[in-house]
Amino acid sequence: MKGSNDPMLNVDKRMKPRDALEVSPFDTGVFHWKMNTRSIEESEWLQVDACREEDLLLKAQGPVGNHLNASEVTSLKLMQTIQNWLNDRSVSLPKLDDSLHPIDRCGRLIQEDVCLMERISELWTLTAASVCFPTHWDPISKMGLPLDAIHEPVPRYEKDLKPRPGNFMNRIADGMIVARTGWSLTACSDLALTQEKETFCEDPAEIIVRVERQTLRRIPDSDAIVFTIRIHRWPLILIKEDPLLSEDLLTSLKNLPEEIKNYKTETVGLAPLVDKYLNSFNC
Repeated sequence: MKGSNDPMLNVDKRMKPRDALEVSPFDTGVFHWKMNTRSIEESEWLQVDACREEDLLLKAQGPVGNHLNASEVTSLKLMQTIQNWLNDRSVSLPKLDDSLHPIDRCGRLIQEDVCLMERISELWTLTAASVCFPTHWDPISKMGLPLDAIHEPVPRYEKDLKPRPGNFMNRIADGMIVARTGWSLTACSDLALTQEKETFCEDPAEIIVRVERQTLRRIPDSDAIVFTIRIHRWPLILIKEDPLLSEDLLTSLKNLPEEIKNYKTETVGLAPLVDKYLNSFNC
């Protein structure tokens, strides 16, 4: 059995939901895609936990950076911003190969993945990325694409969101940092969920609630925005132990249109399993 006993999760060492997230990740209202951003302090920008060393070791095992030629100068500014943040909090910096592209070095300094967005022909475009722990997307295929094209596979994106993300990014000022969350259900405990991975699950104890804590901020002395993605994975039993989060997840699942429910659950049948499992403890 996996779940909370899965060694891949290191549940005892990782941040718990209430510590990792500013608010519940589960939207309990009538569903439509929303930005749902909130302002956070500089001190809250990145997260460091007891699994930092092993997460960075995973990142160091191979090249994870992808970039366009135009992104190097801005990537260097981002690297300096990350180093300053870590130094100010006395977090040790790993020794990195100076021959690596700076976006690659950025990704190897922190547990978050990073995406660099720059305006090209007035469109926010992905110009560099260090993504080691994707959730069913391929950063290489997205490189050089504008924001709306990146999100093309997301059901109802054009109806609910377009063009709000781009307009919102235009308004991010120097020193402003915002955070948001997204969630999905999976039966795979890996940090990296590639598009090829498929899982099958009949035991709710093996279901993982996978949450992305995302932040956006303008890189100092530039017109670029850095988008960070921190992956949190919690076995369903951990969510069940928090009555408020458990109820929020149940309500959110109930309100999801079928196409969104399928998008958020990689395996058909996960949502009913979750509903039955959590309701069995709420009776």
